[in-house]
Amino acid sequence: GKFLMKNLNAEIPVNKRAPNGQYKIIIQFLVEKDGTTKNHEAVTRHGYGMEEECLRVLKSSGNWEPALRDGQPVRYYRKQPITFVISED
Repeated sequence: GKFLMKNLNAEIPVNKRAPNGQYKIIIQFLVEKDGTTKNHEAVTRHGYGMEEECLRVLKSSGNWEPALRDGQPVRYYRKQPITFVISED
């Protein structure tokens, strides 16, 4: 959460004139046993540069906690929602 808030450029959709509203972006990616991530892909298609910006930030987010099954790390797909709120102010 903090990493996303600090690194995401929320001005991108504003600068691309996205209509006011709330946009929930979903990025799916694979978290490997060692916590590295790959196969980042946008599930949503809102446009205005939002998916691209989320992909950029998530690809640079470093290692994630791997999922555990019976105490052992396993690879898993994660769907990460990120919400942009565009308003007049």
